[in-house]
Amino acid sequence: MSGERRRAAKEKLNDVDTRTKEEAVSCLQWDVMSLEQLEGALGKSEEEMQVLLSEQLGLTSPHLCMREAALLHYYLQGLIWSRDAHLSPLQTSFTMAVLHTLLHNITDKNTDFVNNVLEFAKSLAIACQCPPALTPTNDSLKPLLNTEDAEKLIRFISESLFQKYQLFRALGSTQDELLLGSQESVDVLWSQDAMTVLEEGISTHLVPHNTFNQQHDVSDDTDL
Repeated sequence: MSGERRRAAKEKLNDVDTRTKEEAVSCLQWDVMSLEQLEGALGKSEEEMQVLLSEQLGLTSPHLCMREAALLHYYLQGLIWSRDAHLSPLQTSFTMAVLHTLLHNITDKNTDFVNNVLEFAKSLAIACQCPPALTPTNDSLKPLLNTEDAEKLIRFISESLFQKYQLFRALGSTQDELLLGSQESVDVLWSQDAMTVLEEGISTHLVPHNTFNQQHDVSDDTDL
């Protein structure tokens, strides 16, 4: 009888381990650059990063095209932040994938603010709860991001994207006038406590505080 219990417990542990590995694969990863390329990029200067990103993103005229300049700056800031935060290539790949996904949701899918924040929270929850896929050089079962990493990423995404939501939405417009802007609307996220509950079912340590309660519009009339 005890032997059957041990076998059942072992099968249960194996099932949990299998599900964990399957969930690990679902963590976002940036397909523009490999982990080896990101590792090399993290050791480069800002100017070298800028050249590398222009090549990898297929940006031909960032010095002439406002949209390409905005995209280059957006991804460059993500790479610089990852370097300064001492993230690993795998963590950097996740960060860049998050930046790409959220921007794609705005410019191509016209996703509203609330749903984009919720998608960010879900991606972050997976990274904080599941380890990355096991490899010969990575046998750790630790989550991809710890609580401190998550807090830093939340602040960075809030400042670099969510506070400028309407400006990034203009990137998806075909009219340059909308990008230059006769009116600028900025969503401001601020709280001394960076973590709180966003939605039922999302852990309290994964989501920015007062995300939807502190938004302000700033109008700036510009003569084109």
